[in-house]
Amino acid sequence: MAQQQQRYRVLDRIAAGGMAEVFRAESAGLEGFKKTVAIKRVLPHLSEKKQFIGMFLDEARLSAHLSHSNCVQVFDIGRGDNTYFIVMEYVDGSDLKGIIEHLRETNGVMPLEEACLICVRICEGLAYAHELRDSSGRSLNIVHRDMSPPNVLLTRHGEVKIVDFGLAKANSQLEHSEPGIIKGKFSYLSPEAAQGKEVDARTDVFAVGIILWELLAGRRLFQGETDLETVRQVQKAAVPDIRQLRPEVPDFLASVLARALAADPNQRYQSARELGHDLNQVLFRLPRAVSSFDLARLVVPVQRQRATETARKATAGSLIGSLIDEALFEFTSLQDGEQQSGPSQGSAPLNLGSFDAPKDWSTDLGLGADLSTGDQAAYRYEPGNLAALEEGGLAALEEGPESAPGSAPAPSHVSDGPPELPEERPRRGGLIALLVVLALLGGATGAYFAGALPAPLQNALPRKGN
Repeated sequence: MAQQQQRYRVLDRIAAGGMAEVFRAESAGLEGFKKTVAIKRVLPHLSEKKQFIGMFLDEARLSAHLSHSNCVQVFDIGRGDNTYFIVMEYVDGSDLKGIIEHLRETNGVMPLEEACLICVRICEGLAYAHELRDSSGRSLNIVHRDMSPPNVLLTRHGEVKIVDFGLAKANSQLEHSEPGIIKGKFSYLSPEAAQGKEVDARTDVFAVGIILWELLAGRRLFQGETDLETVRQVQKAAVPDIRQLRPEVPDFLASVLARALAADPNQRYQSARELGHDLNQVLFRLPRAVSSFDLARLVVPVQRQRATETARKATAGSLIGSLIDEALFEFTSLQDGEQQSGPSQGSAPLNLGSFDAPKDWSTDLGLGADLSTGDQAAYRYEPGNLAALEEGGLAALEEGPESAPGSAPAPSHVSDGPPELPEERPRRGGLIALLVVLALLGGATGAYFAGALPAPLQNALPRKGN
């Protein structure tokens, strides 16, 4: 009996972080059908952590609900050789962080029109997710919680897509978010999230406000010299008037931005739909018309730089195949329950195994495992982790601050370059052939940390930020 065709063939690795790595791959079908996808793999040493795997699979199940032009899609989830995978839409373009860094390096300025259009598109994707309902009509109450430039992708055609709902939680899930737990990158938290309070869609609205402010200002809004100080800045939510940095910003745009960044959630836009509506009205009042074609022009120079850097690393391609062969002996899809795939040809073959019947992994996994024990190195170096701080004190925080504002863009995704070993601290960089992953670098699938700061940290205030 002939062996079945391998379901996925890995082409190369495009991003790596402390929790997972991402590969560009081909999905094979009948009669030569092929589709480029992104495969996000949990690093093997984390596969035994039940709580982490539960969160990873929660991300996959939640993302599978999303079907919108401004949200990256998830196609499949699976496991192989005792590790776990998400197969996602491959986005050919750059993340917003890479674009911002390129503008900074070239002394460029983000035009008002492009900045507003990007945020309108973000709001459209968020509004869809926030308003999503299940088959019975019950709201899923999804909140992204980790909206930031690395999680906003722009394709080479000017499309805008949100990635990594890995920190999102829906009320329909078994594991509910709890007050007192902060989730997300420090610099893009809302004041209520930074205080460990309950969050809702208005937290994502605040994050969009931060993104828009930074696009216009050309610098970070909240960034201390330590992660702890950054959290303190977010809690105070002192936002400079954007017109002090960009005098050409009209009053009507400054007013929308100020409302989006209101410290009190009740004074803020109450939904992404409301913010997106007002930003769309702003676009009609700005002097220049803008479209996806203009956004595409922002991506071109970033992709060109990526292509140059990728060519320099072409000799490392042979290593990719051996790494994947060693780690991914078989792939078990949780979407169906029958096929067993055989070997196939390719530059970096991914051997796919039998397929199990789908199941709710959170039910099987007792989500009481303690991530603060075991592999401390892998847990502590993930950015945005106050729980690690409570264990390691101020030194732990200073050991792993968020990425520096002037870091160079990476050759392949959202990271500055994958570490050679999982234990090595990952660097976070600019753009890259964006996948649907992007948050794997900044606590994407599991940067959980306690909101209540421990007494030792409260008594040891770090230096004032830039």
